[in-house]
Parts: sequence; structure tokens; C-alpha cells
Amino acid sequence: MTYDDEDESFGFYDGECQVCGFFGRVDDLLLCEECAGKLERDLIRQRDWAYSINAYGVPASKLEELRSRVVAQYGKELELIAPKEEKKKKKKRSGKIQ
Repeated sequence: MTYDDEDESFGFYDGECQVCGFFGRVDDLLLCEECAGKLERDLIRQRDWAYSINAYGVPASKLEELRSRVVAQYGKELELIAPKEEKKKKKKRSGKIQ
């Protein structure tokens, strides 16, 4: 293996994708290329800038522009990450005994 070969395969391994079950090249999160792309787009849609590879190094003033491009190209619905459930308000119990 030459230095160029190592550089080309850095961060990718043969294994099973933890989302779709595809067996082949997966990243350090054990996601295939397609599922890794879905995760990345979902992180951008949810404005999880700290976890997004594509948002790394993007000035704060351009982050919303990045999100707008993702939404315009792929839609606003999440592809991989389950939507957060809204917290239900608890009913206040009255002190009356019935």
C-alpha cells in the first residue's frame, strides 16, 4: 500500500451500515455514503452546526444560506434523524379529593 492509497481510504472501512444494512465501505460512524449524506443534511436542517462536517469553518453569517440550499435541493423533511417529540404539558392536579 502506498501513501496515496492510505490517503484515499482514510476514514472508510469495509463493514455493514448501521442504518440500511448495506455491506461495503462505511465511515467511522458505520454509515454508508448514502446514509452519511442523509445524516449530514438532517444536521444542517436542524441547525446542529457543531456536528455538521459541511458547516465546519463556514462563517456564522453563511450558515442559514447553507441550510436554505439543502432545503431547496432535498426538501425540509428529515431523512434519517427521527423528529423530536414535543413535550406534553402536565396537567396540574387540584388539591381536591373526589
